[in-house]
Amino acid sequence: MKSAARILAIGLVSALIFISACSQDYSKNFKTPNEAPKGFFDVAKYENGLFTGIGWSADKEDGTPLKKVMVYVDGKAVGEAKSVIDRPDVADAYKDSRWLKSGWQVTARIPLSKGPHTSIAISYDKQEALTVSQKDFTIQ
Repeated sequence: MKSAARILAIGLVSALIFISACSQDYSKNFKTPNEAPKGFFDVAKYENGLFTGIGWSADKEDGTPLKKVMVYVDGKAVGEAKSVIDRPDVADAYKDSRWLKSGWQVTARIPLSKGPHTSIAISYDKQEALTVSQKDFTIQ
């Protein structure tokens, strides 16, 4: 009988220690993952030797503006986009007022031939997570 009571007491103490250990918040010991920004390439056009790209990018953790948005046409860098466009549609859709200034634009004078082309925007947040947005266009 004594050994059964002893086993029960040891089991109860062990259970209390286990429950106490499980109730601690150990999340502060781990860095939370950084989500990549979100974005979209809305407009890619080429007129009179001038390429214009317009889109938006924002980050869940950082809001806006992002660290940088680099734009490429047919694999060649055309420049870093500037955050110059208010996007209330994006802020409303994602229910985050920090995303109001998420609109970006780049304009560059570059030579392009007639036919299909691909433009890509790579948006980087402050921790270098990135997202890629693509917009194809054709020069007639």
